[in-house]
Amino acid sequence: MVQDFNQLTPVGRLRRLRAMAWDVVADYPFEAVRLRAMTDSTNGIFRVDTSSGDRYVLRIGMAPPAGKTSERTLSELEWLADLAGRPEITVPSPIKNSSGSLVSSHSFPGIPEARTCCVFSWLEGPLLAERLSEDTMRAYGAAMARLHTASLDFAPSPTFVAPRYTSVYPFDAPFNLLKQAGPDILPPRRRTVYSEAIERIEDWFAALPDTGPIRMIHGDLHGWNAKILRGRVSIFDFEDQMWGWPVQDIGTAFYYLWGSDDFDRRCWWFREGYEGVAEWPDPKGREVPLMLVARSLLLGNDVLNQPEWMSEAPGVFERGERRISEMMAGRVIAA
Repeated sequence: MVQDFNQLTPVGRLRRLRAMAWDVVADYPFEAVRLRAMTDSTNGIFRVDTSSGDRYVLRIGMAPPAGKTSERTLSELEWLADLAGRPEITVPSPIKNSSGSLVSSHSFPGIPEARTCCVFSWLEGPLLAERLSEDTMRAYGAAMARLHTASLDFAPSPTFVAPRYTSVYPFDAPFNLLKQAGPDILPPRRRTVYSEAIERIEDWFAALPDTGPIRMIHGDLHGWNAKILRGRVSIFDFEDQMWGWPVQDIGTAFYYLWGSDDFDRRCWWFREGYEGVAEWPDPKGREVPLMLVARSLLLGNDVLNQPEWMSEAPGVFERGERRISEMMAGRVIAA
């Protein structure tokens, strides 16, 4: 009897995903000789080494409802293909399988539900998060600005679908943070902090259409979703792409810099790089802090919706309370 996938240890789940990965890459016009697991914290991500020496990345999506549908994934790849055709931006190219499709829905024994799978070209260079400096932060800002500028020209097909970042939680899962979190996670004072933050961010999001045109944004452009090579930043993992505004991408990036000793300098270097390409969307420095609050709320809801993360919830919400309180008190960033 095959053990239930969700009852396996992390190593056991990865071993089964690897077996599936070999089955998936057999449908592509290259000869895979090695698969190296990169992460399985959400999706199953594998580096694919081929007999020709080329490298690719295989993504095996999560099971429904957390995993994206084929329609959503095709839309992700539509925008990615558009960006890949622009010389000023470096992103991976989606690769077609032997049937000419960019996306496949793949089933495999011992893995529940069919999984949405796709393959991308390989990007060279170390992760940007491992090489943060004055120069790379400027390159980071410039790369994001080029992405935001290019996205204004994107003309989606009639079948294109993507969420709109006009609410605290833009994805398909419910936003039930206040209902789901018990007193051990949200004691009275912390619950008040989170309640006031939700109301403030909803009001801010409602006003964003007045600040400029909506466009496609990356949605998760932190330093672990970018690489740096010879001073040029490349961007990957567009799975959370959505319609939104530049300040939302910038605030998300800054969320993952928070806590570093040189946080303020890094944000300034980033702004300088961004302004070399496009106008900075938050000259007074009061919008970006609100996005750090919004990111805290989004990630808090994610933790509550993932059973395997529930043990981390108390610490996540304790840290979130401190960050939200500081940002809501009028913190200014890169102004």
